Amino acid sequence: MVTSSESVEIGRPPADVYRYVADLRNEPSWHDDIASVANTTPAEPEVGRTVAVKFKPFMGRTDGTFAALEVEPGSRIVYRADFAGLQPVITYLVQPSDGGTRFTRSVDMRPRGAKVLMVPMMMIMVTTHNRRFVQNLKRVLEG
Repeated sequence: MVTSSESVEIGRPPADVYRYVADLRNEPSWHDDIASVANTTPAEPEVGRTVAVKFKPFMGRTDGTFAALEVEPGSRIVYRADFAGLQPVITYLVQPSDGGTRFTRSVDMRPRGAKVLMVPMMMIMVTTHNRRFVQNLKRVLEG
């Protein structure tokens, strides 16, 4: 199993942070493994809705999806991504804090088959990328 949870304090109100991360069209501005999300994607996530995304090339693939599994408006979104044979569950948690907002991005991935052999490498990669993504979000929202 591959897991990572990274948090960052963002000097913006929770409603602003939630609205930004909830709109998957903003994803490429801070999640730099994603190349694009269709402009026709609705701004609000809805349980059961699957959104097509273009990832930067990985293992020769670019097409993937994000499917909303749970949505707690204003505070939490859980997605299942599907890309290159991997299906990580990604959780966005938005909480009020003294300085504005604490944003946490968690990833839980359970590779199967031959991909299990890549778990040690994936653990390092997912943790490093997750840390970078939350720092990117902070920079974008405070910039």
